[in-house]
Amino acid sequence: MQRQTRTSSIALLVALTGCVANDPAMEATPSPAAVPVKANVWAAGSTEKIERHRRAALPHDSVYDPSTRTVRLTAVRGEHAPFHLVVTTHGLPFPNVRVQMSPLSCDGHPLPAENCELFYEHLLDVYAPTGAHGRAGYWPDPLVPLTRPFTVPGTGRHDVPRNQPVWVDLFVPRDQRPGLYLGEVQVTCEGVSLGSVHVELTVVDVTLPEARNFPGHVGYYENHIARMHGLEPDSEAFRRVFKSYLELLFDYRLDPRTGPGMRGRVDGDRYVLEWPRPDLEKLFLDRDRLRIYVSPVPQGVERQSGHAPFTDAYLKLVRAHVEQVMAHARARGWLHKLGFWTPVDEPNTAEEYAAVRRWGDAIRAVDPDVPVAITEQPFTENPAWGSLVGHVNTWVINGNYLFEGEEQINARQQAGDRTIWYVSCDQLYPQPNYYIDREAADLRMVPWLTWRYGMSGFLYWTATYWEEIRDPWRDPITWKWFPCNSPAAGEGSLVYPGHLVERYTGQANVDGAVASLRLAMLREGLEELELIRLLAERDPVAADRIVRTICRHVRDFSRNPNVIDDARAAVIRALLNQR
Repeated sequence: MQRQTRTSSIALLVALTGCVANDPAMEATPSPAAVPVKANVWAAGSTEKIERHRRAALPHDSVYDPSTRTVRLTAVRGEHAPFHLVVTTHGLPFPNVRVQMSPLSCDGHPLPAENCELFYEHLLDVYAPTGAHGRAGYWPDPLVPLTRPFTVPGTGRHDVPRNQPVWVDLFVPRDQRPGLYLGEVQVTCEGVSLGSVHVELTVVDVTLPEARNFPGHVGYYENHIARMHGLEPDSEAFRRVFKSYLELLFDYRLDPRTGPGMRGRVDGDRYVLEWPRPDLEKLFLDRDRLRIYVSPVPQGVERQSGHAPFTDAYLKLVRAHVEQVMAHARARGWLHKLGFWTPVDEPNTAEEYAAVRRWGDAIRAVDPDVPVAITEQPFTENPAWGSLVGHVNTWVINGNYLFEGEEQINARQQAGDRTIWYVSCDQLYPQPNYYIDREAADLRMVPWLTWRYGMSGFLYWTATYWEEIRDPWRDPITWKWFPCNSPAAGEGSLVYPGHLVERYTGQANVDGAVASLRLAMLREGLEELELIRLLAERDPVAADRIVRTICRHVRDFSRNPNVIDDARAAVIRALLNQR
C-alpha cells in the first residue's frame, strides 16, 4: 500500500509540474530553483556517450532540434540510423517508465515495425579511469533489448540531473521507398506522459551493398565464455550459447576469429585431419564470413618446443596439415576465404623472426598464393633480425606503425600484399582505442582510418577477456594486471553475458551475448566505409578527398560527431551526383 501511494504521488507531481523537452545543453547546469520532481525527454545523435550526470564534451547535437523536439536523421537503404533518446530526471525516482515508438511512415508507406528496435543503455561504474584521457563515472555501454518498463533512480537532490539513455535503432530495408518518414517516440511514467520526441527519417535513393568488403576480425575466448555461463566447453549447451555469440558479431558486420573446428591425429604413419563441427562451417558460410584464418600447427601431436628449426618429421606433419586444410576448404567452397596465421605473435627477436620465416615457407611450399598472416609491420626494428618480406603476404599492423611507417606499408600494398591493422593497449591518446571511457567517435572512426591507410580490414584481439573480473556487468575494469596502460575499462571486452541481464538491469535475460555501444559505433563506421568504397568505384579522388577532411592520420582525426556527419553527408551527396 505504501508503494502504491508513493508512485501515485510521483505521477501526480509530474502531472502538476509538467514535463518538458528542454534544450539538453541546459541539463549541465540545472537551476537550483527547479521543481522537486521533474523529467525532460530529449534526444542526441548516435556518436555520443550520455553519462549518468552529464553529456559528452563533444555533443552529437546536430540531429536534434530542442525547440521542436525533433530528431532528424538521414539513411541510405540497407543502413542503420540510430540515436539516443534520453530521459533526464531530478529529485525522486521515476518508476515504471515506458518507451514506445509509433510506426514511421512516408505517404502511407511504413518502415516495418520490426526494423525499429529499442535498447536500454546500462550505465557501468567505471571506478578507475583509463589512462590520462579516461574519466571515472557511470558510462553507458551494454545495449539491452528493452522488454520491460524501467526505473530512473532518483538523485536525492532537485539540482542534480540523472540521465537514462535509450538506444533507438532504425534499420532501413534495401527495398524501402525513398522519402521522408515521420514518427514519434513517447515516454510515460505510471501512465502519465513525460514527453515525446518527433522523428524525421529521410531515406535516400542510395543502397548499401549487401556484400561486405572489409573484414573486422574480432576474437572470442571460448573458455572465458564457458566459465561465465557455468558451462563445460565441450557441452551441447555451450555450443548453443557460443553460436549466439558468433551470430552477434555477424549482426554487427564483424567476423569472428574462431576456427572452423578442426581435430587432428596421427594414424600409423598418416596425419588425419577431421572436421567435427560442420555447424560452424555452415554458420560461417551462411553469414558470409569474409576471411577464415586457421592455425598451421598440426593437432593431436606434440608441438615442437620453442622456435627451433623443424625436424623432418614435424615439417612433414605441418605440410600434411596445411594440405588437408586446403583440400577441405576447396571441397566445401571456401578456399578463397582461407588464410593461415603464423603461430608467432608480434615477433620481437631474431629467433622469433627466424621462426616466422620457417612457418611461412612451410605453408607457402604447399601453395605460394595462400594468405599467410603475421602480427607485425612489414619492416623490422632491428636489421640484424632479417626481413619477413617474401615469407608472409598478409601484415597485421599495430596502429602505432601506421603513423611511423606509412611509406613501407604502401610499398607492400603496391606489391600485392594484404594489410590489416589493429588497436591494442599500447596505443594511447590521441590514437583511437576501444575503451569504455573514451569518446564514442573513436570506434566510428576506426573504419574511416582503415580506408585512409588502404587497409583491407582491421582486427581486435578479443571481445571476451574476462580473466581478471567476476563479470563485466559488475566490474568493467577488465584490464588490471598487465603494465600495458592498466587499468583499462573494457579492454578486450566488447560484449556482455546475456544470462545476467535481469540481475543488473531488470530487463529480460538474453540468450548468448548482449551487444555494446562500442560495437554499434563500429557498425556505424563499417556502413560508412562501404559507402566510401561505393563512391571510390565511381570517383576515387572524391572518396579520398572526403576521407582526408576528417582523417589526416591516425593521430589526427576528428572526434566531433557533427563534423563526421558532414563528411558522411558529403559521401552521400557525391554518390547521388554520380548517378
